[in-house]
Amino acid sequence: MGNDKKINIAIAGGPCTGKSTLAADIFARLKREGLDYDLIGEESRKLRRELGDFRSPFERVYIWRQQEREELRSTAENGFITDSCLYMNYVKAKYFAREKRDSLAVRELFRMCMELEDQNRYHLIIIAKNPEEIPYKKDSARSSDRESALKNHDSIKSFLEHFCSEKLLFINGDLDQRVAQSMEKILAMH
Repeated sequence: MGNDKKINIAIAGGPCTGKSTLAADIFARLKREGLDYDLIGEESRKLRRELGDFRSPFERVYIWRQQEREELRSTAENGFITDSCLYMNYVKAKYFAREKRDSLAVRELFRMCMELEDQNRYHLIIIAKNPEEIPYKKDSARSSDRESALKNHDSIKSFLEHFCSEKLLFINGDLDQRVAQSMEKILAMH
Protein backbone atom coordinates (compact mmCIF):
# COMPACT_ATOMS: atom_id res chain seq x y z
CA MET A 1 0.00 0.00 0.00
CA GLY A 2 1.78 3.17 -1.14
CA ASN A 3 1.43 6.63 0.31
CA ASP A 4 2.53 10.02 -0.87
CA LYS A 5 2.25 11.75 2.50
CA LYS A 6 3.08 11.08 6.09
CA ILE A 7 0.35 10.68 8.65
CA ASN A 8 1.71 11.16 12.16
CA ILE A 9 -0.53 9.70 14.84
CA ALA A 10 -0.60 10.56 18.55
CA ILE A 11 -2.45 8.66 21.24
CA ALA A 12 -3.60 10.99 24.02
CA GLY A 13 -5.19 10.55 27.43
CA GLY A 14 -4.54 10.32 31.12
CA PRO A 15 -2.12 7.94 32.79
CA CYS A 16 -3.00 4.24 32.89
CA THR A 17 -5.68 4.53 30.19
CA GLY A 18 -4.17 2.08 27.70
CA LYS A 19 -2.29 4.48 25.41
CA SER A 20 0.86 2.36 25.09
CA THR A 21 -1.05 -0.85 24.48
CA LEU A 22 -3.22 0.84 21.85
CA ALA A 23 -0.21 2.42 20.12
CA ALA A 24 1.65 -0.92 19.98
CA ASP A 25 -1.39 -2.73 18.58
CA ILE A 26 -2.03 -0.09 15.92
CA PHE A 27 1.67 -0.07 15.01
CA ALA A 28 1.67 -3.85 14.50
CA ARG A 29 -1.43 -3.68 12.32
CA LEU A 30 -0.03 -0.83 10.24
CA LYS A 31 3.05 -2.95 9.59
CA ARG A 32 0.84 -5.88 8.52
CA GLU A 33 -0.90 -3.51 6.10
CA GLY A 34 2.48 -2.82 4.52
CA LEU A 35 2.80 0.71 5.89
CA ASP A 36 6.16 1.99 7.13
CA TYR A 37 5.67 3.56 10.58
CA ASP A 38 7.94 4.24 13.53
CA LEU A 39 6.64 3.52 17.03
CA ILE A 40 7.80 6.23 19.42
CA GLY A 41 7.48 5.34 23.07
CA GLU A 42 6.92 7.64 25.98
CA GLU A 43 10.29 9.14 26.91
CA SER A 44 9.03 10.27 30.32
CA ARG A 45 8.47 6.61 31.24
CA LYS A 46 12.21 5.95 30.83
CA LEU A 47 13.13 9.12 32.70
CA ARG A 48 10.66 8.39 35.51
CA ARG A 49 12.30 5.03 36.17
CA GLU A 50 15.67 6.74 36.42
CA LEU A 51 14.74 9.98 38.23
CA GLY A 52 11.36 9.48 39.87
CA ASP A 53 8.06 11.28 39.36
CA PHE A 54 7.83 14.61 37.53
CA ARG A 55 5.69 17.30 39.07
CA SER A 56 7.35 20.60 38.22
CA PRO A 57 6.06 22.49 35.16
CA PHE A 58 9.70 23.16 34.28
CA GLU A 59 10.33 19.42 34.17
CA ARG A 60 7.47 19.17 31.67
CA VAL A 61 9.35 21.52 29.32
CA TYR A 62 12.31 19.14 29.51
CA ILE A 63 10.10 16.09 28.93
CA TRP A 64 8.52 17.83 25.92
CA ARG A 65 11.95 18.41 24.38
CA GLN A 66 13.02 14.80 24.96
CA GLN A 67 9.82 13.46 23.40
CA GLU A 68 9.99 15.91 20.52
CA ARG A 69 13.56 14.82 19.69
CA GLU A 70 12.36 11.25 19.30
CA GLU A 71 9.49 12.32 17.04
CA LEU A 72 11.80 14.41 14.86
CA ARG A 73 14.14 11.42 14.45
CA SER A 74 11.41 9.43 12.73
CA THR A 75 12.37 8.46 9.20
CA ALA A 76 9.56 6.05 8.38
CA GLU A 77 7.99 6.65 5.00
CA ASN A 78 4.39 6.78 6.22
CA GLY A 79 4.85 8.54 9.57
CA PHE A 80 5.04 7.71 13.24
CA ILE A 81 2.72 6.70 16.02
CA THR A 82 3.38 7.85 19.58
CA ASP A 83 1.69 7.10 22.88
CA SER A 84 2.80 10.44 24.28
CA CYS A 85 1.05 13.36 22.58
CA LEU A 86 3.15 16.46 23.29
CA TYR A 87 0.08 18.54 24.16
CA MET A 88 -0.33 16.44 27.31
CA ASN A 89 2.77 18.10 28.81
CA TYR A 90 1.06 21.49 28.81
CA VAL A 91 -2.03 20.11 30.53
CA LYS A 92 0.07 18.31 33.15
CA ALA A 93 2.24 21.39 33.75
CA LYS A 94 -0.86 23.49 34.30
CA TYR A 95 -2.22 20.86 36.69
CA PHE A 96 0.98 20.86 38.77
CA ALA A 97 1.62 24.61 38.74
CA ARG A 98 1.82 25.72 42.39
CA GLU A 99 4.09 28.75 42.53
CA LYS A 100 3.74 32.01 40.65
CA ARG A 101 6.96 31.34 38.75
CA ASP A 102 5.50 28.05 37.44
CA SER A 103 3.40 30.19 35.11
CA LEU A 104 6.58 30.82 33.09
CA ALA A 105 6.84 27.15 32.16
CA VAL A 106 3.09 26.86 31.60
CA ARG A 107 3.11 29.87 29.24
CA GLU A 108 6.11 28.49 27.35
CA LEU A 109 4.45 25.10 26.95
CA PHE A 110 1.30 26.79 25.66
CA ARG A 111 3.41 28.64 23.07
CA MET A 112 5.02 25.35 22.14
CA CYS A 113 1.55 23.87 21.64
CA MET A 114 0.63 26.68 19.26
CA GLU A 115 3.89 26.21 17.34
CA LEU A 116 3.17 22.49 17.11
CA GLU A 117 -0.21 23.26 15.56
CA ASP A 118 1.45 25.61 13.07
CA GLN A 119 3.84 22.79 12.12
CA ASN A 120 0.95 20.34 11.73
CA ARG A 121 3.01 17.71 13.55
CA TYR A 122 0.10 15.37 14.25
CA HIS A 123 -2.41 14.53 11.58
CA LEU A 124 -4.55 12.36 13.83
CA ILE A 125 -4.93 12.40 17.61
CA ILE A 126 -6.71 9.40 19.10
CA ILE A 127 -8.28 9.56 22.55
CA ALA A 128 -10.69 7.35 24.46
CA LYS A 129 -14.10 8.90 24.83
CA ASN A 130 -14.51 6.98 28.09
CA PRO A 131 -11.22 5.76 29.59
CA GLU A 132 -13.09 3.68 32.17
CA GLU A 133 -14.12 1.12 29.53
CA ILE A 134 -10.70 -0.48 29.91
CA PRO A 135 -9.79 -1.54 33.46
CA TYR A 136 -7.52 0.92 35.23
CA LYS A 137 -4.05 -0.55 35.70
CA LYS A 138 -0.90 0.93 37.15
CA ASP A 139 2.46 -0.23 35.94
CA SER A 140 6.02 0.13 37.19
CA ALA A 141 6.27 3.68 35.82
CA ARG A 142 2.91 5.00 37.02
CA SER A 143 1.90 6.29 40.41
CA SER A 144 -1.41 8.06 39.70
CA ASP A 145 -4.48 6.96 41.54
CA ARG A 146 -7.57 6.23 39.45
CA GLU A 147 -9.37 9.46 40.34
CA SER A 148 -6.48 11.76 39.41
CA ALA A 149 -5.83 9.74 36.21
CA LEU A 150 -9.45 10.28 35.14
CA LYS A 151 -9.30 13.97 36.01
CA ASN A 152 -6.10 14.26 34.01
CA HIS A 153 -7.73 12.47 31.06
CA ASP A 154 -10.69 14.86 31.13
CA SER A 155 -8.36 17.89 31.18
CA ILE A 156 -6.38 16.57 28.21
CA LYS A 157 -9.58 15.76 26.32
CA SER A 158 -10.97 19.24 26.98
CA PHE A 159 -7.77 20.93 25.77
CA LEU A 160 -7.66 18.84 22.60
CA GLU A 161 -11.35 19.43 21.87
CA HIS A 162 -10.72 23.15 22.08
CA PHE A 163 -7.46 23.38 20.13
CA CYS A 164 -7.32 20.34 17.82
CA SER A 165 -10.92 19.24 17.31
CA GLU A 166 -10.51 18.64 13.56
CA LYS A 167 -7.72 16.11 14.22
CA LEU A 168 -9.43 14.20 17.04
CA LEU A 169 -10.73 10.68 16.79
CA PHE A 170 -12.75 9.57 19.80
CA ILE A 171 -12.69 5.81 20.27
CA ASN A 172 -14.62 3.55 22.58
CA GLY A 173 -15.09 -0.07 23.57
CA ASP A 174 -12.52 -2.69 24.46
CA LEU A 175 -9.03 -2.77 23.01
CA ASP A 176 -10.02 -4.63 19.83
CA GLN A 177 -12.86 -2.20 19.16
CA ARG A 178 -10.58 0.79 19.76
CA VAL A 179 -7.94 -0.60 17.41
CA ALA A 180 -10.56 -1.33 14.73
CA GLN A 181 -11.96 2.22 14.93
CA SER A 182 -8.45 3.67 14.77
CA MET A 183 -7.38 1.50 11.82
CA GLU A 184 -10.52 2.36 9.86
CA LYS A 185 -9.72 6.07 10.18
CA ILE A 186 -5.99 5.70 9.50
CA LEU A 187 -6.47 3.55 6.40
CA ALA A 188 -9.10 5.99 5.09
CA MET A 189 -6.56 8.81 5.53
CA HIS A 190 -4.00 6.83 3.50
